[in-house]
Amino acid sequence: MQKKRNIQLIALLAVLILLTGIVYLFTGQNSRPSVDKQIFQIPNLDKIDRVELQSASGKTELKFDGAKWLANGFEADSRMVTVLFATLKQAEAKRKVATHQQDSLQKEMTHSGVRVSCFQGQALVKEFLSLGDPNRNETYFSQNGGTPYLMVIPGYRVSIASIFSLPTNDWRDKRVFSFNWQNIKSLEVNFPTDPSQGFKAIFKNGIFGIDGIKTDTTKLDVFMDVLFQLRAEKIVTTQKSVYDSLTQLPFTEKITIADLGDNTYTLQILQPIKGKPSVTALRNADWIELNKNVLPEIFRMRNHFIQKAE
Repeated sequence: MQKKRNIQLIALLAVLILLTGIVYLFTGQNSRPSVDKQIFQIPNLDKIDRVELQSASGKTELKFDGAKWLANGFEADSRMVTVLFATLKQAEAKRKVATHQQDSLQKEMTHSGVRVSCFQGQALVKEFLSLGDPNRNETYFSQNGGTPYLMVIPGYRVSIASIFSLPTNDWRDKRVFSFNWQNIKSLEVNFPTDPSQGFKAIFKNGIFGIDGIKTDTTKLDVFMDVLFQLRAEKIVTTQKSVYDSLTQLPFTEKITIADLGDNTYTLQILQPIKGKPSVTALRNADWIELNKNVLPEIFRMRNHFIQKAE
């Protein structure tokens, strides 16, 4: 009798274990502490007119002056600003970091993270710390010294933190000639190794053409459009003294543009180095790197623009 009862108890225990497993399977996920996915969202994001990015390596201030965004006083790359605001809008908290990791991660965030401060006028709207883990391609946010959260952009596996960690020069406008082209006064191109192939384009009778030759205006328009679209691969931030020593080397081409306000914009291009995908150039006072693939369209000499007789 006792043996039969024991068998019944064992069978009941098995059923209870099975039921417990089923209940956990279907309700365990929902029993986890809920996470406010929008905890780092910024209300009225479109009203934000200043973003400060502060880290141990320096500070970048992105500020809207009423007409355009500036990066530490320089005109900012509008495309990068668009990426920044898209990131702020779409980033969501996925979960809190595990309890045993919170203290160490918070210390690392304080030491190595980026403090992101968003302002509307003088009012601080949102501030948080951001830290990326490049090995796991993960990003963590925390605010007010609180619990770090793992952040995601739904549908994408991207390093959210990378946008906040960019050096200041990466935020700057990469257009080589950044001015209102409707105000152009003259364009001068010189080739130190072949001075006879240099030229100067000016307006005569309302037509922009090269002085001294019958100009193929279509070819000149194409050349001007190339200059208008020309963008730097990067603006040099490190080893600037090494770059400054390059001024002793001869340039292969110098382009000088003047506008109606008598402002001048110059680009001096060094000789390309074999095997290097970019070419070094001096834009006004900034050293930049240009994609070598654009060179054939830039190295256009005087003879190229002579209109052929029909």
